[in-house]
Amino acid sequence: METFDKVQIVGMVWYKPEDYDACLGIMADRHKLFANFHQWRMSAETGEKKLRRQGKTVIRVFIDPETFYGWCQDRKLDINADARNQYAGWVAYQIATGSQESGESH
Repeated sequence: METFDKVQIVGMVWYKPEDYDACLGIMADRHKLFANFHQWRMSAETGEKKLRRQGKTVIRVFIDPETFYGWCQDRKLDINADARNQYAGWVAYQIATGSQESGESH
């Protein structure tokens, strides 16, 4: 009898260098975020490595400021860490299940 382990997929918020400042500009909790892309990236890569060492499959979910802003507005969400995490989880789910909706970027 074959046994299969559950796969744990984590959607991790990720930024492109050219979008980081614009993303900061729309975030209600920007004061809690790293001041620049380089600082954020160093921390994010450390976190990603930790998750992978724990056996999780990490999907980098790129935050496009315009798309993310609209996604939050459609759902009446504050534009903050909770919304970023919900978005990352939602996009990762779409990717993992192959049920991506057209027009969504990540």
